[in-house]
Amino acid sequence: MGNSWQDLRYGARRLLKTPAFTLIAVITLALGIGATSTLFSVVNGILLRPLPYQDSERLMLVSEVSSKRGPMGGISFPNLLDWREQNHVFTGIAAWGSGGYTLTGTGEPEQLPGSGISYNTFEVLGVPPALGRTFSAEEDRPDHDLVVILGHALWERRFGANPEIIGQKIMINNRTRTVIGVMPPGFKFPEIAELWVPLALDTRRWTRNDHGLGCIARLKSGITPAQAQADMNNVARRIEEQNPITNEGMGVTLALLHEGLVRDYRKALLILLGVVGLVLLIACANVANLLLARASVRQKEVAIRAALGAHRWRIFRQLLTESFLLGVTGGALGLGLAFWGLDLLLAAIPIDLPFWMKINIDNSVLGFTAGISLLTGLIFGTAPALQATQVDLNKSLKEGGRNATGASHHQLRRLLVIAEVGLSLILLIGAGLMMRSFLRLQQVKPGYNPENVLTMRVGLPGSRYDTPEKRYAFFKELLDRAGKLSGVQAAGATSNLPLIGGWGRSLTVEGFPVLSVGQAPMIRHHVITPDYFKAIGIPILQGRDFTDADTREGPKVTIIDERLAHEYWPGQSPLGKRIRFGPPEDNEPWHTIVGVVGNVKNESLSLTQSKSVYLPHAEISLAGMGLAVRAAASPESLAAAIRNQVKEMDANIPLAQVRTMTEVISRSIWQPRLYAILFGVFAGVALLLASVGIYGVMSYSVAQRTHEIGIRVALGARRGDVLRLVVVQGMTLTFAGIVIGLAFALALTRLMQSMLFEVSTADPVTFGLVAFLLVLIALLACYLPARRATKVDPIVALRFE
Repeated sequence: MGNSWQDLRYGARRLLKTPAFTLIAVITLALGIGATSTLFSVVNGILLRPLPYQDSERLMLVSEVSSKRGPMGGISFPNLLDWREQNHVFTGIAAWGSGGYTLTGTGEPEQLPGSGISYNTFEVLGVPPALGRTFSAEEDRPDHDLVVILGHALWERRFGANPEIIGQKIMINNRTRTVIGVMPPGFKFPEIAELWVPLALDTRRWTRNDHGLGCIARLKSGITPAQAQADMNNVARRIEEQNPITNEGMGVTLALLHEGLVRDYRKALLILLGVVGLVLLIACANVANLLLARASVRQKEVAIRAALGAHRWRIFRQLLTESFLLGVTGGALGLGLAFWGLDLLLAAIPIDLPFWMKINIDNSVLGFTAGISLLTGLIFGTAPALQATQVDLNKSLKEGGRNATGASHHQLRRLLVIAEVGLSLILLIGAGLMMRSFLRLQQVKPGYNPENVLTMRVGLPGSRYDTPEKRYAFFKELLDRAGKLSGVQAAGATSNLPLIGGWGRSLTVEGFPVLSVGQAPMIRHHVITPDYFKAIGIPILQGRDFTDADTREGPKVTIIDERLAHEYWPGQSPLGKRIRFGPPEDNEPWHTIVGVVGNVKNESLSLTQSKSVYLPHAEISLAGMGLAVRAAASPESLAAAIRNQVKEMDANIPLAQVRTMTEVISRSIWQPRLYAILFGVFAGVALLLASVGIYGVMSYSVAQRTHEIGIRVALGARRGDVLRLVVVQGMTLTFAGIVIGLAFALALTRLMQSMLFEVSTADPVTFGLVAFLLVLIALLACYLPARRATKVDPIVALRFE
């Protein structure tokens, strides 16, 4: 223990005596450790930390999948009721549907994210309320659902954290509901909900063809996921036998809830963690190179200690202690960078993260940072310490000896530079691929003109706007008012704005075979008002737009997109053709096609757009619509004016999700943008470290060869010869690293395929440009020491010790 304390004190004194070396080493390590800790905090908060539910490992995510159409995106309510009765593996199965809820009567009206949930949802999750109680089975029935449970933040913000809130009545969507509970702080299931009402679905309205609910279940004690899957497969087969038309080929898939939630993030985060690990390795290689250079300076000190009787292990331990001190100091500074970096990272995410993502610097991250600091000290300190203790006492102690460093010492430094170059190339190529992918994504034509378009969401309370006529009249008047505002060129409304999706229904085309629900194609439905296409900038290719004459009482009409037209009527006009929607047995009315519009990216810029149809709002008058208002310039300035118009019409209706269309697009691609930024930052740090490494090795080489260079100059070597000598040596290392890096990059970038958009993992342009960039940077890093070598005075050099 005494020796260890002595080693620490001596090591600290040695490091303080060389402040330049210590500062460079600590900053290098801080960059690597800080980047690693920042990303680990994200991985820990999303992938590693258990969900904040009781026995969360027993929670399963339940979904439906069709053998014909693949994943259904949700479950059917009647199927859920059958699952509850027939399964033998769950203690409970719960469902939910998300939506918007308007709170009025307590200050300004506010649109809140909320969820309709089945009565047993909180029991399945194992999360009791902080105040009050949860829903009863009786309250989860139509017309018996006049209760509400509040989120903790909403309770504090709008009700002053009043503990007497239980039993009070509040207005939600213009319906009086009794508050029966308040959930614990931070709870926002399923993602960002702030209040909950009973699901209260009616099987007469929700059929087996409607797959729009989320579903979770809790395993019974002792039941494995595999046993649960087998049991639910049997249940699904029985339901299919009893309902062959609606459930043909319909199966059930189970996944651990945590696995289902993180599925879209796992691969990208693990790849990024690997990337930042490479940055840390480059930092370690850099510091190892610095220590090797320092070891050559300290060889006489080591030789004297050995000559005085110090055991090799004692000297090795002392040198390794200094490395640990560097690692710990770099880790402490890196932790500070991690706090700062995490704040920047979270600020770059434009959406509200689901409540279960707890991304912060917690004890796990602190422990990880401490461990990685000690590990890096071991990684970069071992080889230099071993090299330093392998000294030739005669050479090292011989007075006037210039250098006793062996060839293996120089060879190790060169190998470290080659490794740095290779690792940097891999990271730069990964960053290049991500950036090219993101640029391709930004260049995608969405099918509309997003410039100068303001969007917002308006939801009407069903209790006061309880007829189609009232809903249609409200939106018609609002759009008329908006269209007359100064600076407005057009105003329209749609059930689902682009990049927010829409709902799907099966399609039957007149003159083509009638297919069952399981085999019929699914298309996206959009309910729109006249002038919506003009407002959002979707071109009308054939036919006409909807007009006020397209009413519920008139002929049924529809507008289709170009993809649907080309699929069924290639080379001819679809105008006048007829289609209808839903299951054939429902015998819904035929709709005549009166127009064809361009294809629109409705779900995502990176996905092939689904075929879409548009129906007039006068026919299907919805209570919730997205508004699109095209301005001559500065659409943001219209928000207040439109809000005033809504307030004049109905003071209890708030505007929600007020954003420009360019902002909507930007928010939709935040993940690829963030990945591209992170790759770019990490690759930039790697390039900087590699450049410093090359420069350091070449500078050290020039210093060691000063005597040789002086002799060459004295014998007539020209400036260009000396310059070429040094540059060729450095570029040889660079090219060796590039060749090795290219080979590994070709293999490793294949892991990124799912993260790229219209870019090959072996994209020759990216590989070529990155290699060329690295050559230029390395050439500069070699040129500076080489230029200094050309200025060596041969008289001084020949006296060089």
